[in-house]
Amino acid sequence: MSDSFGVVIFVISALLSLLVAAGAIYFIFYLVKNKDKGIKITTDSLLKVYLYLISFITLLVAVGGASVFLNSALSYKFGIPFSFKLAETNVYYDKEIVEPVEKDYVQPECYTGEVTEIAGQKVCFSKESQKQGFVNGLTIAISMIVLFLIHRLGIFMSEKKSVLFWLKKTYTFVSLIVFSIVGVVTIPIAAYQLSTYAFSRPEDVTLIDPPGLALSIVIFVLPIWIYFLVSTMRLQEEK
Repeated sequence: MSDSFGVVIFVISALLSLLVAAGAIYFIFYLVKNKDKGIKITTDSLLKVYLYLISFITLLVAVGGASVFLNSALSYKFGIPFSFKLAETNVYYDKEIVEPVEKDYVQPECYTGEVTEIAGQKVCFSKESQKQGFVNGLTIAISMIVLFLIHRLGIFMSEKKSVLFWLKKTYTFVSLIVFSIVGVVTIPIAAYQLSTYAFSRPEDVTLIDPPGLALSIVIFVLPIWIYFLVSTMRLQEEK
């Protein structure tokens, strides 16, 4: 499962693209179907669409930033192999290089990062990536949370006059679908990687499949998933 998150990111990106396309088609179909009812696209309705859309995007990005931050924070607590994939030293990434051109050429020990000793083993790792994940993740998370709260406040203020129930239901249901998909994909990955790390961790640290990122995503996604599930059930009761 070393390439598991590459697959996860691809699947989630494809699903999000599909949801956006489906949402656009549904919106057009809704307008065509109800054209006889005199539905008008007003500035107020466009403002509400904007507020809900940005709220969704900022929440999603905030979860991503918070997950990167927590992953780096866990590496300080439980060790670098818990959160980051490590590379062996003296490994050529360019397969075309067979022999050095110069006789006095000495191949570097690391092509990415620098030589670091972890658990008595020399590996290639850049400690800057550990710091960058911590700082950048925290910065992104805080900025997105602030923007999310501002737009949620905007939704609260705008809905004092009128509520677009179809938009509210669409936002809640789409959020439920997206976070449930992320949860369904990452929970088994986190469980597998965490159990492997705890009970059958290989002695070679470069063979460890770090559970930190998957665990971090689950920690943030699971409560949001539950929140939107409860919100969707409440909307069903209101109907």
